Formats: sequence, structure tokens, C-alpha cells
Amino acid sequence: MGARLRRVLVVPAVLLGFAAAGCGNSIEGAAVAQSDIDSVSSGTSPSEASADCTALTKALGRLVSDRPHLTEAVLPGSTDPTCSWSKGPTNVMSTITASVKPQVTDPAILVEMRNGTNVVPDPRSAEFGGVVLDVVAMALLTPEHSIIVNALDPSVSDATKLDVAFAIAEYLEN
Repeated sequence: MGARLRRVLVVPAVLLGFAAAGCGNSIEGAAVAQSDIDSVSSGTSPSEASADCTALTKALGRLVSDRPHLTEAVLPGSTDPTCSWSKGPTNVMSTITASVKPQVTDPAILVEMRNGTNVVPDPRSAEFGGVVLDVVAMALLTPEHSIIVNALDPSVSDATKLDVAFAIAEYLEN
């Protein structure tokens, strides 16, 4: 895999990690694109609609049930929401963050990426035709989506981050 391809995939993940950690622009409120809400409520399948944070909360169930405070924001330059679950509105360090972006990636590129650096060998990725990368956050790339999960809470293991990513991928496929 070329260095340029790695940079294209790693840089957005790193920027999301910094934004979630508060190192980027501050995000006020819970901005939600109306088109995302309309597409989810209109009965389109999850894979045809952007991920809605309320729907993801239901899909994730026990994985975020101990973090009842949900914040949904759209980062500058994006139309896709970033969902953050925390134990309280002022308990930033308890946050688990997920970003789901519809992104078409050639399956041949995903296969090649499995031979690259920062790959997390998780057999579940094959079920989705994807690859998992550890790039500050856990990034599950499938032929149709980029799912990035991070946690500021040091008690949240990489295994839990992966469980969140794969639960989102399963939700998007069904």
C-alpha cells in the first residue's frame, strides 16, 4: 500500500481523535443535519442513511448503557454526525465517541490494506469485507463505510472500541 493511501486514511482518523480530545475547534451544542434525521425517519435502511446517534445508541445497547449522556455533533466540513456517549454532561473523560461516514472503498484496496501497518487482526473484519486499523482510534473500514471509535476513558479497552465498531457495522448492514 502506498504512503499516499495511508496518509489519506490516517489523517482523518487522527484529526477526529484530536477533535474528540478537545485539541481541535470547540464544538458547541448538538448540531444535526436535518437531511440525516429525515432519511432515518423516512424508513430508509441504515446503510442508505447516515448513522443517527439515537438509533446507534439503541443498536449499541449494553456497550454504551453505562454512558447515558448522548451528544451528537457535526464536525466542520462534514455532514455526518459524530456521536459521543458519556456518564454525564461534564464528565468528558468518560466519553466514547463514534463517527460513521459513508465511504465507498474498493474491496481490493481493503485487501491490500490488511498487509499494511497499524492493522488490528480481528476475524470479524472479514465478515464485513473490511479491515481494522489502530490510528489513535480504532477505525473499521468496510467497502461502504468508515467507522471510527475512540474513548477518552482509559478504562475503555481497545476490545470494547472494536465491539462498538462492529456493532455499528452490523447495524448498518441490517
